[in-house]
Amino acid sequence: QLSANFHQTIGNAEYNLQNFGFEKVNNKDWYYLRDIQILYLWNCYRKWINTQLIYKTKLNIPEKIFMLRNGKWKEYEIAFDYEYRRIVLFDNVKLKVKSLQVGNPKKLSLEFNVHIQWYNDLSDVENTCSKRFCLILNHTWHFRSFDSEEREKLSDCCSEFNSFNVIWKDMLKQSHKEPFNPYSITLEQGIQHLKDKLQIQEHALNGADELILFNCEFDNYEPPLSSNLDQNILLHNIYKHLPHYPNIQVYWQIKGGFIVPYKRTIGIERSNLPKGISIQDIVIPSSQKRTFNPFLYECDLHKLKIIEDNLHSIKPSSNNELKLLFHEVIKNDYLTDLVCRKLRLQGEEVTKQQINYNEKSADELILSDKILTILNELKILFHDDIHKQMGYPLQFYHICAVLLYCGRASNIQFSCDQIQFKHYKWPHLDQYLCDAISILHKYERREENDMELYCGLKGVRLENIEKKIKAGNFISHVSTSDDIELARMYRSDQGCILHFHPSMRRASTIDSCDVSWISPFKHEREILFSRSWVSFIHDEKTHKELLSWNAKVESEDEFTQMLLLTWVKYDEFINQTLEISSIWNYRIDLNLIYVALYYYCKRDIDKTYSLLFEFEEWKSKDNNKQKYKVRMDKFRERRCCNDHVNLFCRSDIEDSVINIVNNGLPFVEKDKDIERIKPDL
Repeated sequence: QLSANFHQTIGNAEYNLQNFGFEKVNNKDWYYLRDIQILYLWNCYRKWINTQLIYKTKLNIPEKIFMLRNGKWKEYEIAFDYEYRRIVLFDNVKLKVKSLQVGNPKKLSLEFNVHIQWYNDLSDVENTCSKRFCLILNHTWHFRSFDSEEREKLSDCCSEFNSFNVIWKDMLKQSHKEPFNPYSITLEQGIQHLKDKLQIQEHALNGADELILFNCEFDNYEPPLSSNLDQNILLHNIYKHLPHYPNIQVYWQIKGGFIVPYKRTIGIERSNLPKGISIQDIVIPSSQKRTFNPFLYECDLHKLKIIEDNLHSIKPSSNNELKLLFHEVIKNDYLTDLVCRKLRLQGEEVTKQQINYNEKSADELILSDKILTILNELKILFHDDIHKQMGYPLQFYHICAVLLYCGRASNIQFSCDQIQFKHYKWPHLDQYLCDAISILHKYERREENDMELYCGLKGVRLENIEKKIKAGNFISHVSTSDDIELARMYRSDQGCILHFHPSMRRASTIDSCDVSWISPFKHEREILFSRSWVSFIHDEKTHKELLSWNAKVESEDEFTQMLLLTWVKYDEFINQTLEISSIWNYRIDLNLIYVALYYYCKRDIDKTYSLLFEFEEWKSKDNNKQKYKVRMDKFRERRCCNDHVNLFCRSDIEDSVINIVNNGLPFVEKDKDIERIKPDL
């Protein structure tokens, strides 16, 4: 090379030889005098692999993976060699290396035959108590990841071997790459492949695999495509004119919506609460659960974002979520929450040695159910009839997070830390609890809910709120019950009672769920509301419209302050909805008016009047009401429980599902009786 520094090059070469274990003999020649150690060579190879540009620009590249060999899953360390299009696997037990040739190994060659297929394996979930998130590469190699997110990372890394890729975003706006062969795949086939993948992903994350909406926004493709384009056309014929084709990346914008199918949902009736397991080692008495104020709220979205940023900046020391959770509980001095009474007597230091506790690393923790006896409780709860009905959507760490919150002493410190903005002390318990509530939230038929909920707070009185809280967010998780007497008991002689309007449960964006089947305190009939989260998808205005709640002082005297909490959509539309309803002498369902006003007429009052008049006329003609009754069961099978909205949507069941289940309806029957001063419309 022209102007190269010869002495520096020689120096670098000698430095690398020494790093590789070579020794200089007689100050002349270099020899490798040791026994060749495959582990050492693998580490050297990994060091070289990490110098690839993609390893420097791509975050969270998988380091370990399970691969199916001879009918058994084996764990390997994994490296991606993009220069020669191969995946290299290392068995650190047998100290063997395996190479998978994914594509053409020739440098600068093109490759179009990389194929990636996802599937969720639940075939043995009853025995293993775990789900498998799987991927098939090139119709040949089966891989299994630790969770759905790991599979997505593996998939994106494998896509890099292909020359032609489509970039797409999932429901969480995370970008992914999909390898296609433009010479054999049509636009229609490509769209169907992404649609299937999106459905598999949603099922893996929260069990929502019933499609209610799927759109391809061709105008927002990059480069844009005509909406009139024949979808049977080959991708080659669409993109062949682009520079550098076929070694290119294009962007497709797709939008999908899914719900949990009716057969896997749980009703909200509470006449017969599930029978609890016999837990002999309850650490926290029920009467001590709420000795603090869990209702610290925040209207400043920026502060919520700071909490999220701090939590996401914490790097986990293991890929095993249960180890991370247990390690966190022990680190915060609550080992007693994880073991039985007998083991508590032997002392914490002895127990820590038995489970190989290392304060700096969760990965070394030994998950022994003979010592960490909470594992036995988790197994029983995992196989609970309610969880089975749902199709086992929760992992062990989800159930454990709920159990710790509902029935262990660590709940008190955890909640106190949260209301003091010390979320960083419990990042994993907080995250898994949020995830568990979010998952169960989707499995409950909250669209049928008209339940009032209550939360009693001892010695609490909110002052200087000008009678209202606007766009509030929960800083911590909040336990509620449909038993107001329980709330009064927790309020004690003086305090506050939070009254949750049914719209709080119906809101699809305010996560809540019934945890009475997990909680050891069945009599509390506990409904748990999640700490508010910040969606990076929405701006501040949208966040306040969708994810926030309002509160007002409903009543108060010297002993008790009653606060009514409502979903922001309820307050935004109640006055207009009642005003419109009064025209028809309150005969029209409030939620029907809400759907017409908000979704169909975009808040235009005059258009809403016209649309409702037109609907009332249509309803009385051609026996349309009777025709709907014939099809009523079809709507009910899709969780469409409001006959008025169903009839309004006419034959469009998907539209009814979107309005009732996906978006949520804020009003209940008794809202018609609310006395309000209604503004001029």
